Amino acid sequence: MFGFGPRVTSVTPAELQSQVAEGKKLTIIDVREPWEYAEGHIPGSQLRPLGQIRDWVTQFDKQAVIHLICRTANRSAQAYRFMETMGFKNLRNVSGGMVAWRGPVAR
Repeated sequence: MFGFGPRVTSVTPAELQSQVAEGKKLTIIDVREPWEYAEGHIPGSQLRPLGQIRDWVTQFDKQAVIHLICRTANRSAQAYRFMETMGFKNLRNVSGGMVAWRGPVAR
């Protein structure tokens, strides 16, 4: 859909979970579909489906650190690449996605 380049900055689920547990104010964007998000998501994450990225991408600060997550890190990598072309500088793709997440889950 958006193509892949050579490098995506990633964060492991454990690293992100540690930041969440410390109470850090984070921007976590879940790019899955609403039904997937309803099945379980990281507390405080924001649902923004990948298919609607052109509608929501301008709502975020291009300089902010933004964590992107999906089921297995494929769609979030696509969102990463698109957002990168839009000028976002501090993106983090959560490696392994929700499949690898072992932290708290909201439903």
